[in-house]
Amino acid sequence: MLRPIRSQLPEVTASVEVLIPARNESENIRACVSSALNQVGVSNLRVSVLDDASTDDTAALLAQIVDSRLNVISGTDELPADWLGKPWACARLANQSEAEYLIFIDADVRLSSNAIAASIEILERTGMALVSPYPRQETTTLLTRLVQPLLQWSWLHTVPLKLAQKTTRKSLAVANGQFFVCRRSDYLLVGGHESVREEVLDDLMLLRSFYEHGLNGTVADGTQLATCRMYATNQDLVSGYTKSLWQAFNGAFGSVFTNLFLLTIYTLPLLGLFTTEWPLAVLALAGAAYGRLIVAVRTNQRKFPEVFTHSISIAIFAWLNALSWVRHFRGTNSWKGRAL
Repeated sequence: MLRPIRSQLPEVTASVEVLIPARNESENIRACVSSALNQVGVSNLRVSVLDDASTDDTAALLAQIVDSRLNVISGTDELPADWLGKPWACARLANQSEAEYLIFIDADVRLSSNAIAASIEILERTGMALVSPYPRQETTTLLTRLVQPLLQWSWLHTVPLKLAQKTTRKSLAVANGQFFVCRRSDYLLVGGHESVREEVLDDLMLLRSFYEHGLNGTVADGTQLATCRMYATNQDLVSGYTKSLWQAFNGAFGSVFTNLFLLTIYTLPLLGLFTTEWPLAVLALAGAAYGRLIVAVRTNQRKFPEVFTHSISIAIFAWLNALSWVRHFRGTNSWKGRAL
């Protein structure tokens, strides 16, 4: 996985704009914007926030931040036809920008002081068109600790990242919309968020749009550059995962196959502990724990007791997949008050 350099970073003199879509983010917005404004090594920085028709104190809290580099845009609750909320917010933010580099971050992200300079350095050093530094995931509840680390575990175990950095094969695309950087010229070339205006997994699909135009991109190790508490409560996690998991495995057949495979490899051995084949079950569970430990060490996540609960995590993930499909077929999936 790509990592930022440890030596002194070069000064970024080109224009840079941080773009933050925010809908009902009163708990996050001040800290997020402050971390974006307090960057070092970037001499021409602007931060734009789109208050996406928030019904909480997001707008009032933004008004309290006095900084000439901050630009606040007011959104409306009505979306254009065939657009989902986040792609529309990101598109509006990008369309008003003239910066050379665009930095998209979610409102629950906190950037370290050199995050932007380090991300642009990775982009330029590798010749990538899009780099998505994966923040260190902060988890606070039992369910988030069980499920959230599976995001990084999944692609670290299944995607050959070195190959993914050199190819534009869609099946190897890995991206994270919490934090990514690209050149504005490349973003416009691929059609920006308009190319993914109806996609729930807009981050992954945006990278695939880059691939379609011959431009490459990948994830990077962002654990020293940013943190993200994606879900504050168990209910937030359930809502967040179910809104999009139905789209994650290329249809219902792919979803069923993938989840049955995961359950067979990682959860079924729990039942084997109570049979005469228990030595094999112990070996399988130990292998799963070791794999989870390697990922936890590499991504600076909590290690214990989570590495020993991987089988339970997979079972919960499969349940979230099933629930996502049920809600999708019923048309009840929603996020922050908007139907999906």
